[in-house]
Amino acid sequence: MANSGTPQSGIHRIREARREQMFPVLDERQLETLAPYGQRRRYPAGATLFEAGQRHIAMFVVLSGTIDMFRYTVTGEDLFATHGRGIFTGEVGQLAGSAAIATARAHEDTEVLVIDEVALHRLVIADAELSELIMRAFILRRMALIEDETGGATVVGSRHSRDTLRLRQFLTRNAHPHVYLDVDGDPAMAQFLERFGVVTEELPVVIMADGRVLRTPSNRELADYIGLGPDPLDGRKFDVAVLGAGPGGLAAAVYAASEGLRVLVLDAKAPGGQAGTSSRIENYFGFPTGITGQALAGRGFVQAQKFGAEIAIPRKVLRLARPTPDEIALEIDGGERVTARAVVIATGARYRKPNLPNLEVFEGRGIYYAASFMEAQLCAEQEVIVVGGGNSAGQAAVFLAGHTKHVHILVRSRGLAASMSQYLIRRIEATPNITLRTETEIVELLGTGDLGGVRWQNRASLAIEEHAVQHVFLFLGAEPNTALIDGCLTLDAAGFVKTGASLTEAELRAAAWSLPRAPYPLESSRSGIFAVGDVRSDSVKRVATAVGEGAAAVRQIHALLSESERPSA
Repeated sequence: MANSGTPQSGIHRIREARREQMFPVLDERQLETLAPYGQRRRYPAGATLFEAGQRHIAMFVVLSGTIDMFRYTVTGEDLFATHGRGIFTGEVGQLAGSAAIATARAHEDTEVLVIDEVALHRLVIADAELSELIMRAFILRRMALIEDETGGATVVGSRHSRDTLRLRQFLTRNAHPHVYLDVDGDPAMAQFLERFGVVTEELPVVIMADGRVLRTPSNRELADYIGLGPDPLDGRKFDVAVLGAGPGGLAAAVYAASEGLRVLVLDAKAPGGQAGTSSRIENYFGFPTGITGQALAGRGFVQAQKFGAEIAIPRKVLRLARPTPDEIALEIDGGERVTARAVVIATGARYRKPNLPNLEVFEGRGIYYAASFMEAQLCAEQEVIVVGGGNSAGQAAVFLAGHTKHVHILVRSRGLAASMSQYLIRRIEATPNITLRTETEIVELLGTGDLGGVRWQNRASLAIEEHAVQHVFLFLGAEPNTALIDGCLTLDAAGFVKTGASLTEAELRAAAWSLPRAPYPLESSRSGIFAVGDVRSDSVKRVATAVGEGAAAVRQIHALLSESERPSA
């Protein structure tokens, strides 16, 4: 295998045509181009170049000899690739300094070119040809590890547990390879758990490759252990801090970082925001066949990292303060504090919860706010309900129809035309296992523990029907995620952030606006704090709008930053 990057085991679901892109062999000209970015180093046979779990590792380009790539599972070590001359190590997590998910060892005496993290960022920005080749390989390798479902962290739990669903959603939406083992109905699981000293009352657990067991960890604990979380942030200074890693926030990060600004993005959950939970987005410009929300968010996430933006997940901002006129302080959960010269609020919106008794009891156990493949697996070949008449509800209904026995769409209005795109309405009408129930709403949730059924009512006839449907997907309108800034910024009557010309003189006086200029179009009632996307008042709630506003905000931030650099009169 002296000159091969072909996997020996695992990663078997990637097509042959893609393997050459996953493990490209650099030619002599390309190796010469790389030479100034790294240092030559020799390793004897059996030497370890890096280990799984290490952070801020370099990219190794094989000049002679071979490198074996291993990953660890709960059943042992797995050799999944051998790199020969011209092949390089790495995957997308490397751009952010995240923990390595594989171990590299010299198969024989080997010489490599070692390109550290800083030099790698310079390389992918400076050289378009190699950037495209490296970035494509990095992305495909991570995709392959995720699709293979045999390595990484192992989540053991029950499909009836909301914490099990939470952990799986967190790992999936953050594109971290993992395996899921369901204890329900599998007698062999008792013996497996005994091996790790786990009893069923402790589920769910996450078993790491080194054998350590995390018992019902929080998302923060899990992220920190697997190396997904950021380096310590306390005391650091940035040009721009972006709150929210949805389309608007990621767009702002990409444009700001690509223009040389120091950028920090903070999000409490995962890239993509509400859009990241969409099963398919078909009306976003440039994707005629559609794209999943997670895939779109993943591309923006990697693009921001490529240009050097730091993305901290999961990190929650608790408070904004202004210690000096030229900087804004952000207090983060865990006791950290950073400062930025400008802040972009891109916290988006969340689906509204209906006023139903015991709703929270059934969340994750029959009530869902996203319709991804994971949720579809939980209700395969069963009847489901989708509540809502917007595009997100339509996309979810069409997607779920391909996995379930029947989909009931419940809307309070008399139809879908006022709130849903026409292409989705036509698709719903053409899908035989979707029934649209207009002027209908759920009035009661039934069951103990898991959702056992629902009662819905027709608002015209007042007739109430009971149905043993155990899975309900809620896509009800949008409420702004503005809890953090309520009382800090001027909001409209619905709670969205007012910006630019929508701010009245009275509102600016009440906010103590002291600058001689008016707020920029995307600037809030506090100078230096901008709002983009769904969280902004009067914005069009579309992915394209959020992306455009994120880009536009960067231009206005440049204007803001130039103000502090002008000499005083």
